[in-house]
Amino acid sequence: MKRHLCLRSLLAGSILTTILASSAFGSHKTGDFPLPDLIAPGDYNKDGNLDLAVNISGFDNIAILEGNGKGDFTITEHVETDTLPKGLAVGYVNKDDNLDLVSICKWGYSIGIYLGDGLGGFVQANELKGDGEPTRISLYDINNDGNLDLVANAPDEGKMLIYFGLGSGGFSNSPLEIEDLGNDNVFAVGDFNNDGKLDLATLKLSDGETSSVIILLGNGSGGFAKTSRYTLNSSAAAISLADLNHDGNLDFVVAGSGPEDNSGLFLSSYLGDGTGNFVEKQAKGLGHGALEGILGLGDFNEDGNIDLAFPITFSQGTTRSTTVLTFLGDGAGNLAQGQSITVGEGPHSALAADFNHDGHLDLAVTNRTAGTLSILLGDGSGTFTTHATLTVANLPQL
Repeated sequence: MKRHLCLRSLLAGSILTTILASSAFGSHKTGDFPLPDLIAPGDYNKDGNLDLAVNISGFDNIAILEGNGKGDFTITEHVETDTLPKGLAVGYVNKDDNLDLVSICKWGYSIGIYLGDGLGGFVQANELKGDGEPTRISLYDINNDGNLDLVANAPDEGKMLIYFGLGSGGFSNSPLEIEDLGNDNVFAVGDFNNDGKLDLATLKLSDGETSSVIILLGNGSGGFAKTSRYTLNSSAAAISLADLNHDGNLDFVVAGSGPEDNSGLFLSSYLGDGTGNFVEKQAKGLGHGALEGILGLGDFNEDGNIDLAFPITFSQGTTRSTTVLTFLGDGAGNLAQGQSITVGEGPHSALAADFNHDGHLDLAVTNRTAGTLSILLGDGSGTFTTHATLTVANLPQL
């Protein structure tokens, strides 16, 4: 395994000095800016309100934000990780009814398992070796034994790695390796052929201008077979699964371009037939820009159809965006552009959930360059209003 020996270079962009002053993060720190990326939701302290975990890739930690059920969040802890955490997932790893977290680090090449105490706190209980500058990790029961397994990518090695869960918080030290997948920066897990066994969709970057989606069907015991491939005319950066057309089969949306591609933003939908095959339904060009993180999916306007939030990280070249676009689904697989939302600089990933118990979906968006988290409250019509902008680097002053 390769391992970076040099510290991360100074990142471009400016951050308010108040973000950097009196920071309460771990002593292990890769960069000078927080750089929040992914969001993992859960009721970590069991008070009935949704809380959030956000990986802070520049400061090598995970911020835990406690929700009050009214759309407000307070950072209660920074959980230290290895170098440059990129992937983050939540689940009941050791079956004690407390939510746990797993983190995968691009430069540390490591997977950290953090067990929750049910009060909102986390303690690292295990560490596994990753590979290939990993960027994403998920928790699923791949082999149907009742225990959650770890699914991780290894882009620089062209692999997917599966660590089988032991049910007590432990995992197999030697993962199952799925090879010859190219630069698979992101992936998604779901049952594409309705056989009750989980399958994989990996997003392979072929070069700077093209990419492809590779479908791997699972056998229910941990094995996978590549069955189909869908070539895209641009470099994609995100893939999400949902039933877009109400036929009971999983479909996917894929979006880009990637951060190093100037060919333009796009959003495409592919409809599944329930056998593991897909057909492109819609392809939308969205002008200049690039995407780095994750789309937020949900029914924003409460018409029964899946909608999505599309955070634009770069508006063109290296210019940071401040825009999140929304797209409303028609129930047939088509997505029409809705509201354009202004957030902090460099929006990375979006999450749709009901934060204030009003029955309407809201959005949380990480603003990577600004080092903040935007909380946007929805009104059920597909429209969102900014409720709060939270700094993720500092614990509150007592």
